[in-house]
Amino acid sequence: MNSTTTIVNINSDLYTKYYFYGWGRFRYSGILNKPLFAYIILCICLFTQNFSVNGANNAVISTVERVFYLNSAQSGLFLALYDLATVFSAPLVGYLGSLYSSPIFFSLNMTNLNWNNTQNSFTSNNVLFQCYNEPLHTRENTTDSICLKEDYLSIAEKNAKFLLYAGNFINGIGSVALFTIGVPYIERIFPREKAAYCQGIYFAVGTVGGALGILATGRFLLLYKKFTLRRHIPSWLTNSHPLWIGCWWLPYFIYGSLCCLMSLVVSGLPNFGIPGTLDSVSNSTTEITAVASARQQSIRQQENDFKDNTMVTTCLKKHEIEKTLCESFTDLETKNPSRLVSSSPGENNTRNGIINHGFSTDNLYNQLPITDSVASMRRHSNERPTQQETNDASLRRMCCEIWKLLKNIRCIFIIIANLFEGILLKGFLPFITKYFEYQHQLDTSTATLITGAIAFLIVIIGCPAGAYFMNKYSWTPMQCARICGIILIGSSFLFLFLIFSCPELKFQNTSCTSMNTPCCNQIYYPVCDIVNPHQMFLSPCHFGCINQTIINNNNNTIVYSSCHCAKNIIVSETACRFRKIPCKMIFALTLLGATLLVFFTAFVQVQMLQVLLHSVPISYQNMALALRQYIVRVLGQTSGPLLFGYVFDQACLVWLTDCYARRTCKVYDNRRMGLSMALSGFSIRFMSGIACSIVYIKWKSI
Repeated sequence: MNSTTTIVNINSDLYTKYYFYGWGRFRYSGILNKPLFAYIILCICLFTQNFSVNGANNAVISTVERVFYLNSAQSGLFLALYDLATVFSAPLVGYLGSLYSSPIFFSLNMTNLNWNNTQNSFTSNNVLFQCYNEPLHTRENTTDSICLKEDYLSIAEKNAKFLLYAGNFINGIGSVALFTIGVPYIERIFPREKAAYCQGIYFAVGTVGGALGILATGRFLLLYKKFTLRRHIPSWLTNSHPLWIGCWWLPYFIYGSLCCLMSLVVSGLPNFGIPGTLDSVSNSTTEITAVASARQQSIRQQENDFKDNTMVTTCLKKHEIEKTLCESFTDLETKNPSRLVSSSPGENNTRNGIINHGFSTDNLYNQLPITDSVASMRRHSNERPTQQETNDASLRRMCCEIWKLLKNIRCIFIIIANLFEGILLKGFLPFITKYFEYQHQLDTSTATLITGAIAFLIVIIGCPAGAYFMNKYSWTPMQCARICGIILIGSSFLFLFLIFSCPELKFQNTSCTSMNTPCCNQIYYPVCDIVNPHQMFLSPCHFGCINQTIINNNNNTIVYSSCHCAKNIIVSETACRFRKIPCKMIFALTLLGATLLVFFTAFVQVQMLQVLLHSVPISYQNMALALRQYIVRVLGQTSGPLLFGYVFDQACLVWLTDCYARRTCKVYDNRRMGLSMALSGFSIRFMSGIACSIVYIKWKSI
């Protein structure tokens, strides 16, 4: 725990309540009260949260589309609502977190995750329905397209999509405590020199949790929905079949149960401080510590000067020392006004982007002789009002800082670069799984496994590699801007690998089948000619078949005959063959390009952060980080899934519509999909690189 927070006298009951692990009157001592234990529990909570939110949501997106009859833009909205909710809830949670005990909000955070994950798992029982009868169990005739009657439709089924959206939005509202309150909590329980290091590990653990969540959730998709026994599933229905729906709800139930357990554990953590007094205690003790240190330094300097001048080994008298310490720190501003002026964003003009700390308030004690005593400092602290400025003055100051940052060219363009990277990160990663699934005919579980493996390995390698090279070659912030521009512009051409496409599933389309389509737009049940399996039809209904015959009860083999479009052709679902990765060379190029893209995205994160921090004076860094986070969240991470979802929808060939007018895409034009993905990704990444190049040019011109 930070030593500066222990010098204040605290009531014994309050100390037990806020510095010991437990609940109410039940408090425990020992290892449970150690800051390290609290830190480990907090890391586990963030790992679990990202495991569920950034892992499960991205992994099941294509399965959720089939279950809830969503198009890609609507599934993108499902992902974007989480980030949008955090924008509104973060300020409120951050404000309340300073007034109440932090572990309370951590517990509410995990409880909210438990509730929403459990809701998602139970929602599946209400929405796994079709407009026609269940094709594997109760379906009597797949040649008809008769909808269920209105009186069979429940309210839950009608509002299933709303429940899905509302659940993820509420999930975002209640999941910000670990980010907003967790950071100052870590800074409070560790010394200042260790806090930054621990915070870096904290966020790294969360990132790894998201990558592992994608990997783990993909394994659940190998199970069929609702734990259907294998003997009740037709032998031809495998996880690579288009009609396969994985057990997407089970990981939500498991993760929700884990969140429930963690909410109980984290609720008993010590707060390591009395809520509402942490800021004042910290500021006061920091000032006292700094002044005491300055006093000791002044005494040592006076002793050295006295020895050099007199060459005698006598000590200074106490009243002489006190005489030199009579000047108050608050009087220095009037005596040395020029040395207390902090630079504005536009004045930080060094060629290599290194801030001149001689004009920074962080070195204030090194610039001026501080000779005030501890008692004097406490007296002045007590004379100051409880609030240094009114709310209106604080608002005006905040607006003034934002306005100055908006006039800082380097700050604005590096934020723009982060904005475009946020669009790619939240849009490209979820839909690359769907791209592999439809472009290369992979099952959802395998596509998710590939995406999760790429994300996990790159997180482990990419970010540390970027930090390593920056430290090894001592890149200045200006050089970091140049490196970012080169890497981002160069890697934008990797998106062009997506232009190479693999043919989609080819369904026979004749004038006869086109006439049947309006009557069969609620059925997607691929069947093939038993003589020529390459002839594939969307369903027996599309082919005009009126008779169906079960020829094998063991594996539910059904043949369809008396088809209007070709009377002598007999079709069956068992005759279809779905080949994985039909274009191996194109798949290898796509996999290589996706891996390099994610690697370079992670590689430049540390450099972009350094550019932002050194583009503004130290006093403006917190505001610059907050401005970047807000812009990236609102404009980047919420628009990314919507943009790439819209791109997918434009490439759809076959829409499946249900009785509620919901529709989901079953067949895509792979060539158009690849071209749209390539151009969208190339344009966004190229503009990100241009923004970093502008920062470098602006810096170099100084």
